[in-house]
Amino acid sequence: MVPETFNWLDLRSVLVAWKDTAEARRAISGALPLLRQSNEVTLVEIVEDEADRQAALARAGDVVAWLCRHGVRASEQVPEQRGDAATQIEQFASDVSAGVVIAGAYGHSRLSEWILGGVTRQLINPSNRSSLLSH
Repeated sequence: MVPETFNWLDLRSVLVAWKDTAEARRAISGALPLLRQSNEVTLVEIVEDEADRQAALARAGDVVAWLCRHGVRASEQVPEQRGDAATQIEQFASDVSAGVVIAGAYGHSRLSEWILGGVTRQLINPSNRSSLLSH
């Protein structure tokens, strides 16, 4: 998804919104050529429960190690705060000045996503950055 007003793809900073799902794995492997061209890649995993944070840190570290083995300069973030994942991803993207957000899409049924909203819905309607989504 590329906003209408854009005329170039800003790969200086890329945010990977990570969740351990098949969709996210497809998105990150499909985006590998773009990630290699980026100056900075930040992988963020949003946790819903504090008890999940340690596992999320381990997963994020594994993904960053995999990216590094493929020639990508990357770091990971697992914020302590909990809450709306879409809002947190948008905030992280702004904080790192991400030109692109990479994420898995539609982990739930499309009807559920439409009714409940969700991260995918927010990323489909980009305002000031491009999104690469995989289902």
